[in-house]
Amino acid sequence: MLYGILIALQMIISVLLVVSILLQSSKGGSLAGIAGGGLTSTVFGGRGAASFLAKATTVLAAAFMLNCLLMAVISTNTGSRASVTQQAVQQEATQSPVPSAPSEATTPASAGGETAPAQQP
Repeated sequence: MLYGILIALQMIISVLLVVSILLQSSKGGSLAGIAGGGLTSTVFGGRGAASFLAKATTVLAAAFMLNCLLMAVISTNTGSRASVTQQAVQQEATQSPVPSAPSEATTPASAGGETAPAQQP
């Protein structure tokens, strides 16, 4: 349950981090000029948008790293060292025993119910 919440939080942080990085203005121009770049400079002031986005990027990057570390710690404390496939194979093996191979004398040779003759090597 907690791990699922942390994964959802990680996805939200990732999207916000990408947006905050792309909205920052650079030397060659960026996405800030495409969608609302001029608007952010009037809302935050001439330099306010750049410092706000830089601070937001720093906070989101720190949250991203801390969330990664927390998820790594939680995932190592699960107690199970086997992979999902190994667990499925073990569960299958304990649920149904392996059937024995039928003998050659009782194997029907045709739909008529006749028994197959013994094969010589």
